[in-house]
Amino acid sequence: MARNGFFTGLDIGTSSIKVLVAEFISGEMNVIGVSNVPSTGVKDGIIIDIEAAAAAIKVAIEQAEEKAGITIDKVNVGLPANLLQIEPTQGMIPVPSDSKEIKDEDVESVVKSALTKSITPEREVISLVPLEFIVDGFQGIRDPRGMMGIRLEMRGLIYTGPTTIMHNLRKTVERAGIKVENVVITPLAIAKSVLNEGEREFGATVIDMGGGQTTVASMRNQELQYTNIYPEGSDYVTKDISKVLRTTMEIAEALKFNFGQANVEEASMTETVQVNVVGSDEPIEITENYLSQIISGRIRQILENVKQDLSRGRLLDLPGGIILVGGGAIMPGVVDVAQEVFGTQVKLHVPNQVGIRNPIFANVISIVDYVGMLSDVDIIAQHAVTVEEALRHQPVAFDVPEPMVPTPTQTTTYVEPSPVATPAMEPIQPQTQPKPQEPAQPKVKVTDRLRGIFGSMFD
Repeated sequence: MARNGFFTGLDIGTSSIKVLVAEFISGEMNVIGVSNVPSTGVKDGIIIDIEAAAAAIKVAIEQAEEKAGITIDKVNVGLPANLLQIEPTQGMIPVPSDSKEIKDEDVESVVKSALTKSITPEREVISLVPLEFIVDGFQGIRDPRGMMGIRLEMRGLIYTGPTTIMHNLRKTVERAGIKVENVVITPLAIAKSVLNEGEREFGATVIDMGGGQTTVASMRNQELQYTNIYPEGSDYVTKDISKVLRTTMEIAEALKFNFGQANVEEASMTETVQVNVVGSDEPIEITENYLSQIISGRIRQILENVKQDLSRGRLLDLPGGIILVGGGAIMPGVVDVAQEVFGTQVKLHVPNQVGIRNPIFANVISIVDYVGMLSDVDIIAQHAVTVEEALRHQPVAFDVPEPMVPTPTQTTTYVEPSPVATPAMEPIQPQTQPKPQEPAQPKVKVTDRLRGIFGSMFD
């Protein structure tokens, strides 16, 4: 069940940064603002320059704010699948309450028990997705809250990624003046958003053809089975056109966008294009078929690399086939080439959101859709992950107790008696002065007593 409210998604890509603001009302997502700006400081989906990337994010946020008419103070940022690892996990706790009724804190406790797996310091738990809960042996429970039981178990999947990438991602967004609400694994989000219920259950593969990289995600049995990133995208097609024709990147991009055709058989042999080349005052004339050959060579190479890994994992036989998304999939003929390479059903996913019916926005739409559709149990699980990771990555906090242990506080307490001792010596002197006066009175009394004794003797 979707949550009502405003949600903002941030997709940091190699070639562009996209921000989308949507409002959820009664389970329906309504896009109210979107922006798309050129990316800087990002390579292969990884942030390599925090300041440059933060500046680009800030521009994208400002444009989205202007279109949406709201102030954006927090975002849900997508995380690429670079070095992502998926591990199964399970946890078990006794229900502590006297009533034996399972509550929110019990769900959080069983998630924390599932996070006790040994994770190396260089990796960080990004997300934990509960697959099912088990109450006293009864399986297949999605939400155990309100149920009665003695023992609560959970089976789920842990997603971990490099700590460095996570740190740089959060640092960059915060540097842009925005708070990170959630970190969303982009392949997981796009697989859930693009695939329908049957495709998620029986299996299908989503291929996101971006500018700087191609991301593959396969889902089956409602679980993300496989994900991988290939450091080649549609920008490499532009580079190939630029090198072969000896022209600038700007002209090469325009040729790809206006005359690009991935399927050589569909390209015209007679239609020609004038191209300005470096080192010549006169433009050259090329056919659309020649341009198509350059484009097709790179597209086939990318898809062939994907095919090898999918064949190795026996993922080409999934009933749902392959769904293409991303800016690189827009080019005419890409679907035909992919169908020829993979030998299975291939289709292009086009978002149905008003105003952004373009595959290049599939990622950022999926991020917002994923967060908006999170259940209460998913939110509790993610909160437990955030708390545990904050505690695990707090070695700096151990430096804080060091000032508490120091003995300066003890030395000061011992120093203080010394000034007290100096005035304590002064009262000793006044005590010596009254002593001569005190024996004076007894002396008088002693003589009187002697006189009385001697007087009595003479009597």
